[in-house]
Amino acid sequence: MGHVIYMTRSSLPLHQMPATRQYSVSPRKFPHSSDTESFETPVRKRFRSFDQDDSPSSSSSSRSPRKRQRRDSPKKPQKDVNLEQILRDVVAAPSNHAAILALKTMPRDERALRLLVNELMYSAKAAVVERFKKPKKGKLLETELYLEWLNELDYVVSALDLALQAKVPGTRKRLSGLGRVSYTILYNLVDEFVDEVNAHHDGPSSISSEPCLYPPTMTLVEESKDPSTDERSDEAVQVAEASLKNIDRVLADAVRRYKVECGRNNPTLASRISTQEHALAKGCCLLCEQTGYGTNDDDMGDTLMEETRDIMAQWKNEYEDCEDQLIDSDEEAPSES
Repeated sequence: MGHVIYMTRSSLPLHQMPATRQYSVSPRKFPHSSDTESFETPVRKRFRSFDQDDSPSSSSSSRSPRKRQRRDSPKKPQKDVNLEQILRDVVAAPSNHAAILALKTMPRDERALRLLVNELMYSAKAAVVERFKKPKKGKLLETELYLEWLNELDYVVSALDLALQAKVPGTRKRLSGLGRVSYTILYNLVDEFVDEVNAHHDGPSSISSEPCLYPPTMTLVEESKDPSTDERSDEAVQVAEASLKNIDRVLADAVRRYKVECGRNNPTLASRISTQEHALAKGCCLLCEQTGYGTNDDDMGDTLMEETRDIMAQWKNEYEDCEDQLIDSDEEAPSES
């Protein structure tokens, strides 16, 4: 009869003892609100904080270094530009190239530059009001008022004329990069002048809430009752036409420089020049109708800004001719088999 040997756990060798499971004292924490739900590892969402997104060293950024640098770099605050002072400095010292080069710092945004030109017109109107607060010889005629505006703006034309004729010191080469800014200033100055004449001619109803900078001016009824106004008006028209002729000469030079510096293979600019030429022609027609300027040949104002408009139209026509030649050459080229 065999013997049954009972072995207790303590009698087994240490290396043959089964491993015991160790339980934590603290209760098990489930990731869900119910103990019956099975444990699931939540999906890890990858996201970047704003600090990481703006950081140039972020490795997960999909932007190129150039775009990231342009976006991250702070915008430079736009400096206040005193265009009137710059232009007067050019007139005061034509040999001072620093003042001429300051014109290149003008904003490239045409809307911003138009606001600067608007300030020039406002300053000119204020100067006329100051000089004619108490007119010694009675009220001004409308044509005389417009002439006084042109006289106050003469420094703008002179400054840009000097800038376009300026040369690099010690050479016979003209300073480059002045075509665009000269053209933009003068074109907007003419357009602003036409707008101001139109606003004054139509009366206070067309004027905004800004203060009216008009000296005492005779109405058309008052002019009709004064026989001496005809001679005064004719003289003012002749002098104003000479002033506009000078503006036309400088603006035409600015168009030529603008075309040379920026107009090569630039269809967008050529189209814009064509649009502005059409607007300038309409403005000259309106100016002729309201002031009598340029009525020697007809009543359409065709002689006003004539040289400038011809060059602008020629610029557009030359580009259109080149396009037509390219189209014709493409049509005449044999097709490849």
